[in-house]
Amino acid sequence: MHLAGSSTARGLQPGSRAPLLGTALRPAAAARRCRGSGSLQVQALKIKWNQPADKPSSSKDEEDSKGKAAAEEEPAASKTSKPSEAPKAEAPAAAAAAAAAAPKVAAAKSAQTAEPPGAKLVGNRAAAVPKAVATAKPSSPTGGADANTSLAMPAPMGAEAKLAVAAKISAARMLARKLAEEKQAALAASRLASTKAVDPDSAKQMIQDAEDEVASLAREAAKADSMARAAKAAELGQAQQLELQRLKAENETLQSLLVQLAADREAAESKLAEVKQQYRQVPAEREALSAALDAGGMPAALSEMAAKTTPPPPEAAKPPPPEVAKPQPAKLVQLAEAALRAGQKMFSLPEGGSPCGTTVEVFYDRSKGPLPSTAAVGIKIGFNKWESIETLPMQRCAELAGAAGGADWWQVALPLPELLFKVDFVTEDTKSGAVDNNGGRDFQLKLTGAVTETELMQKRMQLLEAYEAQRMRELRAEEDRIYSDWMKAAEAAAVEARKAYHERRRAQLLEEARAVVAERRGAALEPIATAQQKEGVFAWPQGAPEAGGVGLLAYNKASGVLRPANVVLVHLGYDGWWLKDKRTIAMSPLSDAEVKQYKLPAGHWVGVEIPAWNTAAVLDFVFSDDRRALWDNNGGRDFHTLLKNPASGDKLVQLVYDALDTATSGDTVHQEELAAKRVLDKAHVKASAARQRREMQSRMLYTTPLTPVAGQPVDIFYNPDETALRGRPEVYVAGGFNRWGHASKFGPVQMQSVIAGGIGWLRATVQVPADAHVVDIAFLDSKEIHSGFFDNNKGLDYHIPVKGGTGSMPPLRVVHVAAEMAPIAKMGGLGDVVTALGRAVQDEGHEVEVILPKYDCIDYNQVQNLRMVKDFWTGGVQVKIWKGVVEDLNTTFLEPSNGYFWVGKIYTDIWSDRERFYSWCGNALEYIKHHADARQPDIVHCHDWQSAPCAWLDHGSAKVAFTIHNLNYGADLIGQAMAAAQVATTVSPTYGQEISGHPAIVGHHGKFFGIRNGIDPDIWDPAEDAMLPMGYTADSVVEGKAAAKAELRKRMGLSNADVPVVGCVTRLTHQKGIHLIKHAAWRAMERGAQFVLLGSAPDPKVQAEFNELANDLASQYPDRAKLWFAYDEPLSHLIYAGSDMFLMIAMRYGTVPIVRKTGGLNDTVFDVDDDVERAAEQGLVVNGFSFEGMDAPGMDYALNRALSRYFGEREWWNSLAKSCMQMDWSWTTPALTYLDLYYLALKR
Repeated sequence: MHLAGSSTARGLQPGSRAPLLGTALRPAAAARRCRGSGSLQVQALKIKWNQPADKPSSSKDEEDSKGKAAAEEEPAASKTSKPSEAPKAEAPAAAAAAAAAAPKVAAAKSAQTAEPPGAKLVGNRAAAVPKAVATAKPSSPTGGADANTSLAMPAPMGAEAKLAVAAKISAARMLARKLAEEKQAALAASRLASTKAVDPDSAKQMIQDAEDEVASLAREAAKADSMARAAKAAELGQAQQLELQRLKAENETLQSLLVQLAADREAAESKLAEVKQQYRQVPAEREALSAALDAGGMPAALSEMAAKTTPPPPEAAKPPPPEVAKPQPAKLVQLAEAALRAGQKMFSLPEGGSPCGTTVEVFYDRSKGPLPSTAAVGIKIGFNKWESIETLPMQRCAELAGAAGGADWWQVALPLPELLFKVDFVTEDTKSGAVDNNGGRDFQLKLTGAVTETELMQKRMQLLEAYEAQRMRELRAEEDRIYSDWMKAAEAAAVEARKAYHERRRAQLLEEARAVVAERRGAALEPIATAQQKEGVFAWPQGAPEAGGVGLLAYNKASGVLRPANVVLVHLGYDGWWLKDKRTIAMSPLSDAEVKQYKLPAGHWVGVEIPAWNTAAVLDFVFSDDRRALWDNNGGRDFHTLLKNPASGDKLVQLVYDALDTATSGDTVHQEELAAKRVLDKAHVKASAARQRREMQSRMLYTTPLTPVAGQPVDIFYNPDETALRGRPEVYVAGGFNRWGHASKFGPVQMQSVIAGGIGWLRATVQVPADAHVVDIAFLDSKEIHSGFFDNNKGLDYHIPVKGGTGSMPPLRVVHVAAEMAPIAKMGGLGDVVTALGRAVQDEGHEVEVILPKYDCIDYNQVQNLRMVKDFWTGGVQVKIWKGVVEDLNTTFLEPSNGYFWVGKIYTDIWSDRERFYSWCGNALEYIKHHADARQPDIVHCHDWQSAPCAWLDHGSAKVAFTIHNLNYGADLIGQAMAAAQVATTVSPTYGQEISGHPAIVGHHGKFFGIRNGIDPDIWDPAEDAMLPMGYTADSVVEGKAAAKAELRKRMGLSNADVPVVGCVTRLTHQKGIHLIKHAAWRAMERGAQFVLLGSAPDPKVQAEFNELANDLASQYPDRAKLWFAYDEPLSHLIYAGSDMFLMIAMRYGTVPIVRKTGGLNDTVFDVDDDVERAAEQGLVVNGFSFEGMDAPGMDYALNRALSRYFGEREWWNSLAKSCMQMDWSWTTPALTYLDLYYLALKR
């Protein structure tokens, strides 16, 4: 079962978003749910329900309707209030309620057009912009050195607000249920009238009574909605306007329900009129009319399902309530006669009130109501204003048989719970469905020992709060345990990584040693002339030393130019001065006795013991004086002596290896530590990201255990109040396993309330198969998979990883077809995304390949193992296939012989490039389908206009994902790709909203998702950045940035004053807001800061403008501003690290960002003053300064605040810099969202 992709019921397209409560709440769907939780009044709340929460309505009709509804609901309060004082948000529901009670439908339809000002629905929230794009926005991991620290969450509401919101949700549930009951009553009454079972006027009265009750309930729901909004506004202030708009939008739901009700009522009345004129005619006509009524009401199958609905099982087994002693028959007769005289259709025992927590007897006189004489009477009881319902059959009362007045008394024993404030009931004919609801007022039992409605709600809210507190404690403890286990496994993996690096390094050094031996023992030594001595010049009196040994070298300084030297130095090397490895040793005069002993000729001899290298074959040496002014180098040929027993073969290799190992031991240890650190850092990021996703998701969904175990049951907990199923009477869970690929499926399973009354969490238990690795979940409000409404996480479904599953899930094979790839072919962000996203998805265990054109401008030294493997012909063009590895990604380069990519650069002009890349897309798809050495891909991921044609050309069995990086170019090609692709993305949720109205995007919102880009922490790591003067982490950010700032100032010629450095690294294009960059430079000067810029402009006019700016700044502020117009990778790193604030990867280096609220910047930078709540909603913290608009005052607003905080609050600033470094903007979380989209594409 694929709820996200297979349901086409009621116009829902595969993968469509789950609709809002009531946005399409159809009668047939509501009719199946007759046991929803009812409304709980909140009269005890000390909040005026007509307190304005928004601007008053400008519609006179709405004002009149509000006034009428208010007068009916609270006369005392409303009589003193003018209609214009009532909140606009109430108007739709209140006006619709009045229209439902009125005979004309037109008024209700008119009221339906009212909308909250400025509010449109986006997903299941309200926003001030039109719904445009499904922003699959993984909550990005929070910062913090300690992953066990709980994520920031929005501040909880106060008690009054919670009560008001709970009452509002209950009111919506009750209204949905009542509408369903009214439908059934109208249908049953019409059928009875058509068959003469009851008089048509009585049937009409049944319909009227039910409608009147629903209208009353709608007014109460509107009141609850208004109270909820007022409570939240008083509690949280204007910062919560989105939530208030959502409540307001849900109030519109109540309106739409009643408009539907009013329309159906008119249709029912019309059909009843026909019945009154025609019911005496032939039976066939009556049957046809009944069938037409069925078609206009609800399907018979749904009606039967509703009739078969049974109440949920009790929460726990409890002893039955004590029964009340039955009176004597004579007493029953007296009570029945008293009821008859009073004109009542019912009475109950015991007299004087029904004690809560006991079993009472209820008696009903069928003859005084609308139920037919053939009725099988049953009773439907609603506890606490219909929040829970129980249906029981009634029995004819034998003691009252033949009672006076032709009464037909039925009775039932009714157990009452202890916590009650109200009991309502209606009687029904269980055969026809006809209902007696006491003229629309329902019947009520008078209770004794009851609590008040507010007391009951408060008790339940206390239970819910206690449950929430305990739940959060358990979740945090479990999260801590999961993180600890994860990091323990990572520590073991780090040890293995250290060992793996050591083995790789050992193999590398051995290979180098073999190469050294081959070179040193080969042709390099052949031309060297060696000698054991040179008569009268040098000698080895004790013989030449052995390799690795020591020998005495004697030199006669009187033999040459060193005769006047006071001190003689010998300079030594080996094997033809190999690697320039030299030693210098001072020689000492030999005594006459030593000269005689060694039989040296007459002269002035000096000597010294020489240690020989153990890997050497030949010893090289020359002599000089101590000033190194006079040299004896054997006439330019140097002196060379062959050592005894030089090492060779494996022995020499080992000796060279040992030497290399010793020489590089420090670097080897560092690299081993770095390998281990990267494993731990990556594990920390992934564990933190997984925790953050679970904690954000736990607001509406979590499981116990938190990570399900294969082969064991798992409890699924769901809070519909936080989702599109908010207010639905019943909720079911359905799902599967292994991304819906497992044979086992479950559900729909009805979920049961954790807290009585339907408040908060629901629960269901499912069994996890032994070979499961993922639980796939969706929620719906019906047992029928293909009807009703559902929450499928905006089409992505919910997925919970499982541990301990047998076997493995097959990995996805993803092929990126792109024009750029960092670092080898990069002109912008596209290349960074292709590489980093590919690496992140590969790290999740999937197969990734990148296909690029084989440009002639690529630095192929950065491609490992590059080789041509084969070629193929397509369209008369030979295409060579080259393979290599770039940043650990398998990369294929396609080289067509037509010379399209032998032009010395990546891009030329747009029209030539369209032809070049269109042809290359055909080459790429031909390679994928027929010439790749791997299986066919599951996903072909194409990027921007350059590879857009891959989406609509023949790509075989693969599904297509398409990413928009820049909509400014090739919009027509992008539009075609949007239409053809199964899923499409862009580089951030905000950018997705910004371009959602573009013609290329409009019409494809159901497949369009905004996912923020990440950065690659292996590439951008200040702790290991060789381009910085010193590495640093969040804990050493102050010292590290100070060193980087000093080096940056030195290189850029800036003074060392204690002022902030504002940095900017960018392409100078109008799209980047170059006028704001200029303004920022001057503003930084005015505020006493320094400004550095690295960038260049492709447009000569723009470059000329910045050249002029550079000259002006240099003349006025020579030691405070520097602009550098050339690409310089080391300088960019230095600016990232040395700047204090950045006009935006720099956060990774502890640099505080200053950005405009646009695109991905808005999704990664949260203003320290304005975005506290927005950051908390995503589990993040504030991290920078931002502004809106494209004008100078906006830039000033952000930059001035940043500079003021730097100058005035340096300790706070350093803390902010540390926080920036600790935030995780890696690709870990976005990659998981891309994987969800890949799997979604496979279902389409």
